[in-house]
Amino acid sequence: MALAPGANGGLSIWTELSETHAAWMRLDNNDPTTRLSWRETLVMELRNIYPIGDFTLSSGWSQLQSSGSGLSGSYTGNRAVSTSSLTATATVSVDRAAPYDVWVHYTARTSGGFVRVDIDGDQTLVNEIVDPDALGFKAFRTYAETDLQRRQSVKVASGLTGQHDITISNGGAASPGGNAIMIEAVAITGTLAEPRILPPLWQPGVTYAMGDEVQYGGLFYSARANGVSGTNGPTHTGGIASDGTLDWRADDRPTYPKFVAIDYASEREYAMRFTSGGSATELGGQTHGNEVLQVRDIRLDGAAWTPSTSGNGLSVGGEISIVEDLNWQLQAGTGIGTCQLSRTITPGRVAHAVEAIGNGPEVTFEWFYAGMLPMVRWDGESRSDVFDEVAVAGAAPVLLSDYDGTNPPNIDFDGAQRIGLTAALAQGQLTYGHEAGALAGPGNVVSEFDAFLRPNLNASTASGGLDWQAKAYITRDAPGGLRFGNGDTLRFFSRHVMRVD
Repeated sequence: MALAPGANGGLSIWTELSETHAAWMRLDNNDPTTRLSWRETLVMELRNIYPIGDFTLSSGWSQLQSSGSGLSGSYTGNRAVSTSSLTATATVSVDRAAPYDVWVHYTARTSGGFVRVDIDGDQTLVNEIVDPDALGFKAFRTYAETDLQRRQSVKVASGLTGQHDITISNGGAASPGGNAIMIEAVAITGTLAEPRILPPLWQPGVTYAMGDEVQYGGLFYSARANGVSGTNGPTHTGGIASDGTLDWRADDRPTYPKFVAIDYASEREYAMRFTSGGSATELGGQTHGNEVLQVRDIRLDGAAWTPSTSGNGLSVGGEISIVEDLNWQLQAGTGIGTCQLSRTITPGRVAHAVEAIGNGPEVTFEWFYAGMLPMVRWDGESRSDVFDEVAVAGAAPVLLSDYDGTNPPNIDFDGAQRIGLTAALAQGQLTYGHEAGALAGPGNVVSEFDAFLRPNLNASTASGGLDWQAKAYITRDAPGGLRFGNGDTLRFFSRHVMRVD
């Protein structure tokens, strides 16, 4: 597990799902007087990144700096180099005590040629690529039918330990293709506890080169010129602005690692709508203003969390707990109860517990969701399929692809409290499970639950640059209406679990 500041005064939470993948979950809120809210969840590959700024370059390279990071905004990372010279070399020293693999990140082109890789001056340790075209040496091809295919990577070596020098050079022209190569980074195996998983924290008075990437205040920034940073870090959330002496472009995500969105900004813990005196109020979800924050406590491994001020900004541990004490109130401002929302995050698992006690006028629920599972069928940024099969306890699986281009009625699952998803990733299979239900305790006004699925919220298709969004709900639909008033208790939980096999 790892914890860091997030955008808008929120939190950035990371959890390892396997030796090769981690999930990045974000909690944020533009209104500091109310509770935090979950945003999207991204799955990333666990790799230590060595960007172009770490390379020693011979003559013959052209340095490139993209106009925008994020897959949708650029064809390279923030910084890349290209060459057509057969004598140009780029060398970087990598190091890790534990065994590791090595990848080269590049941009594929219609004019792409061969890239030769040497380790410590020869190719003995280059054991994951072969001679592709009787070249007389090991190499990989960077040709693509479509020009500037963004952020490709190829594993070139495995089973290394300790320090090694990785040298990249132009291996000649490919046919089809050409003699141009474009390199963005070298990566090795990593974990959340290692320093190169994310860009470093911005520091004052440091010399940066155009395209260098940093993080600050939960956002990521790339330098727009060569220069020395100012005395106060950048605070803008979009576009380009200065830290006092150097301009930076703001981005919501870093260039590396590579991410796939598995869900989107939506409610996780609970959502409800109730009426009192003919007026309606909503709580939970992405709706703010009716849950007034009294106290928030954030702990890492049982100790009060203090943000890191060095390295990659991550505070690493085994358990994150976030407890928020809230006052629930009607839209008109009248209090109806107190609530404690507890989140406990351990590797691959997010658990919520909600305990509310009524202390005001009785309300009648129009609807009440104990847990929600937003999901992405198609990730428009990475142009890839994510989830397709939805398994619900006690029912036949549902294929989201059956609803391509349509927005059908809800699919109901009576008595179901558990939902499961699977997705194929580059290095394994992602399994995502969700469960919600009642917590034990006297006088609880909720007990039995049902589930339903909305398989295509916007009649999307598995193509193009827009996400195909779907969502499952675990809900309490009480005959005659669910009521909550003075002295009543409302106790329920929801859990999200993820792993990569």
